[in-house]
Amino acid sequence: MSQSRLEQVRLKLDRVSLAFARSDPALGQIRVPPVVIGAVGGSGTRALTQVLRKAGWFMGHRVDSRNEDSLPMAWFLSKWLKRLRDFPNVDSRTLTKARSDFDRMIQVHRRGIPSWDAPWGWKNPRTMWLLPFLVDRFPQMKFIHMIRDARDMMLSDNTHFLKDHGYWMLGPEWWRNLEAAQLELWQWGNKRAAEFGERYLGDRYHMIRYEDLCQKPAETVTRLLEFLDAPKMNLGPLIDGIRDRGNIGRWRRAGGPENRDLDADMRSDLERFGYTA
Repeated sequence: MSQSRLEQVRLKLDRVSLAFARSDPALGQIRVPPVVIGAVGGSGTRALTQVLRKAGWFMGHRVDSRNEDSLPMAWFLSKWLKRLRDFPNVDSRTLTKARSDFDRMIQVHRRGIPSWDAPWGWKNPRTMWLLPFLVDRFPQMKFIHMIRDARDMMLSDNTHFLKDHGYWMLGPEWWRNLEAAQLELWQWGNKRAAEFGERYLGDRYHMIRYEDLCQKPAETVTRLLEFLDAPKMNLGPLIDGIRDRGNIGRWRRAGGPENRDLDADMRSDLERFGYTA
């Protein structure tokens, strides 16, 4: 979604102001563990955030109007993602500072929550890369992992993550082949998140394919609500506007690679997440 120049300026100022946000001890009382949405950027997580808002989850007021990313979490991830990538193998001084910043951003994100017992969470795709750190802070958190066909993802113009982190994740030459970099990011990120979620979160880990959400919204959202132990509610308003907008399978129309053109590891990973040629 596009943004006006005024909105872009407002968001930049808001991000800068987060560095000076103060802790609020009252907001440190967290009785309900969060629900966190993460993915490789461009996987369609915005739609899930809207579903949770309609279902009664507090997902924060300070968000990017274009994609519903939590701005406090974006600030934290921009500052700490690289330094926490090997958590828990992080020096104690760095970890102390990171935890202080994280707790402060959680408090900023939770400002405006209607009650201490309200269900809450946040969405920022990059959250997926720091799952071990998050689970250490919130052992009972639930994680929603959004995934989308890698062959569509490699054609995405959403390259913000690669521009910020590609040099240290994939090497300094990642930009020479953007489609290959998108595929590698998809493969590494999703495998890492799925393996951690299945091993350490168990039934608090839930994967949703973007294609299923768009093509079978009622069934997919029903399973999501069951995962969240949500009360019965009318699905109509929750799934209103969710549909296939014609961008599923664009790799075929663009002459993208069939499975036979991908290496064995990539074909295996596509099949693991339910994607076939």
